[in-house]
Amino acid sequence: MKRSLTWVITAISLVTLALSSLAVSRASAAEWQGCDSGRFCVYSDADGQGATQSFGPEAPVQLYSADWDDKVTSVHNNSPYWSCVYRHGYYGGTLQALRPGYRGNLADTSTNLNDQITSHKLAKSKAGCFTGFERCETGYLCLFTEPGGRGAMTATQSDVSRYEVTWDDRVLSVANYTDKHACFYADPDFTGSWSDGGKSYGKYVVLRTDSTVIPQPYAGGITSHKLVVGTSQC
Repeated sequence: MKRSLTWVITAISLVTLALSSLAVSRASAAEWQGCDSGRFCVYSDADGQGATQSFGPEAPVQLYSADWDDKVTSVHNNSPYWSCVYRHGYYGGTLQALRPGYRGNLADTSTNLNDQITSHKLAKSKAGCFTGFERCETGYLCLFTEPGGRGAMTATQSDVSRYEVTWDDRVLSVANYTDKHACFYADPDFTGSWSDGGKSYGKYVVLRTDSTVIPQPYAGGITSHKLVVGTSQC
């Protein structure tokens, strides 16, 4: 009798275990849906649930629409690239690099960007998350408000004798993809100078095809620029 009772209890336990496993499988199946291979997917809720949108590697997203700006809770990087997510638009602000295959909640990452990301891009390496110079097209001089070509960007092919208020003294990195050298100045009309260690510098030059983070004392102190064939023309 005891043996029969033991068998009954064992059978009940096995059935309960099977039903529990089935429930877990169904719950898991409901998570992380709609993310095809090669795509980066964002979700409005934790664990890959809620509304979703997927992106391919063909174009970075420099500014999310109102439907997704500061509304992403979990992500699935189902691509062979590193996924770089940023707190601000145009690759600005706090950055979180997510490895290929990563799947999880933003609240669990080191930066805790839960409901805070505004832009992203897919990069071939983790190092690619820290640059944004590739946004600058060939033939243009591009200015950025953050180091490494990140943050807001403006592009030009002309001399600018006085920056607008939104750009005056805000340039921290430059990509010069023109066929000329770029000469930067502290004051309007290609004038002014910077002082450092008792020395005075009247211009800062970025050679053609070069991209760089602007060092001190020039960083955040540029007001005008011109493009020249030879640096002696600065």
